Amino acid sequence: MLKDYQKLAIEKVRENAKGKIKEDRVYLEQICNQFSVDVEKLINQVMQSPITINFHPDRLSNNNKTVIENLLEQGRYHGQFRTGTTNGGKTAFVGGDRFMWEQCLFHSAYPNNSFDRPKYGALNIFKYIDGASVRFGSCYLVLKKEIIDRCTFSYGDSSTNPTTLCTNDTFVCVLADLLRNVQNNGKLLNQVVSSEQEALAILLNKRDVKVIGRNLDYCIETHIHGDVHLLDDVDSFYMDESYQETTFQEKANELCHRYGIKLKWIPKRQIKLEEIGDLFRGPMIPLLAKKIDTIWGNNQGVMNAALLGKASQDSELNPEKWNDIGSQSEVFQYIKQLWHTIGYFG
Repeated sequence: MLKDYQKLAIEKVRENAKGKIKEDRVYLEQICNQFSVDVEKLINQVMQSPITINFHPDRLSNNNKTVIENLLEQGRYHGQFRTGTTNGGKTAFVGGDRFMWEQCLFHSAYPNNSFDRPKYGALNIFKYIDGASVRFGSCYLVLKKEIIDRCTFSYGDSSTNPTTLCTNDTFVCVLADLLRNVQNNGKLLNQVVSSEQEALAILLNKRDVKVIGRNLDYCIETHIHGDVHLLDDVDSFYMDESYQETTFQEKANELCHRYGIKLKWIPKRQIKLEEIGDLFRGPMIPLLAKKIDTIWGNNQGVMNAALLGKASQDSELNPEKWNDIGSQSEVFQYIKQLWHTIGYFG
């Protein structure tokens, strides 16, 4: 049941989108008509894409329990304003960047002191087996399709102040921007395409291709307004294979059994230490990986999500042990960047 201010946020986005929907529909029809594609069929096909919420199950929340422990006990997926957990910037507080972005996106519909703000996912239009936005986590939840009525969407990450936002019934606005980028830059999110015709063929493809997408930066961001109940709103839980035969697999099994969720596996993303260079995320990342491998990896020279999770927890609980790498805030950033490296190259 949505609260009044959650309904207002959705309605504000809808009304704003209606101001450009006519222009965007004309543009979309011009593209589609060239290739005898029905616009409504295209919209419906894209809107059938699963909404995924990427996250790290082993990160510590502000109650010193891991994300998966809280999911298991509470039966809900909470946002960062409540948990204090983030895989982006730590700015989820009144006056912080995340707060200011949300006030702008949703026209100040949410009260300043509200903790039940939107939860963030992405529309997995390519059905990537590692989720729509791997930047934010090694694992992800797939939401049930019924939740789409209380979602809003933006073309691009909300931290970039996107100008195109819409609801499910004004989605033509985001879809038009998607194809404008194809026309102008030859890219359909993170995929390079040669033409609008190729882009339409990809968007209309119904096959479940099970490709690892490694998509760090390009998404149709999805904002879920209201609660995300595991029992009612979640279809499946995809977990990186590096967590197999660990306590996190045990907790995942228990969680899925308790809430009627399907547990599925993502092929293990891992990378050899010798393949972690300075260029992608800077010179501290190879040093961090070496330290983690020495402490938890038995010097096997391979880095994965589960090993990185151990380091993340320890850096929060014992920050002084990581002074050789940097300050606590720097180590937090480096751990994120090492995950980007694993997620992209692993």
